[in-house]
Amino acid sequence: MNFEEMSKDELEKFGRTVGIELDRRLTKSVLIEQLIEHIGNVESNDPVYTDAELEEEDFPITGEGHPLMPEEMPVIENEPVDPMIVIQEEADARRHMLNTKETVIQAQQVYDIHKQRRIECEVIEVESAEALDVAKDMAVKAEMDWKKLAEKL
Repeated sequence: MNFEEMSKDELEKFGRTVGIELDRRLTKSVLIEQLIEHIGNVESNDPVYTDAELEEEDFPITGEGHPLMPEEMPVIENEPVDPMIVIQEEADARRHMLNTKETVIQAQQVYDIHKQRRIECEVIEVESAEALDVAKDMAVKAEMDWKKLAEKL
C-alpha cells in the first residue's frame, strides 16, 4: 500500500481501520510518519477492533477473564440460599410495595382536595371581583344622581 498516493482523508480513514486517529490538520508527511510508526508498534497478535468495542461473546460474563474486571477483585462464589429467608424477603418486599402504593394513593387524594379547594377559591375570587365591580358602578351612579339633585337645589 502506497501512502504517498493517498489523500489526507484516505489516510485518516485507513488509520481508523488500524486503530489510530489521525489529525488532518497536520501535513501529509507527518500523517504518513504517524501511521507507519503506529503500524510498526502494533503487535501482530493483537486484534484490531474497527468499532473500538469489544464483543461480549469473546469474554465470560464474570470472572478473571473479563476485560472490565479488576484483577484485585475476587470472584464471589454463589452462596447457598435459605428458602425461608427468601420467602420472608419476598413478603417484606411485597409489603413495602403495597405500603408505597398506599402512600401514593393518599398523596393523590390530598393533592386532589387541595386542587379542588384552589378551584373553589378562584371561583369565590371571581365572584367577589364581579360583586366589587357592581358595587363600584352603583357607587358611581349614586354619586352622579346626588350631584344632579344637588345642582337642582
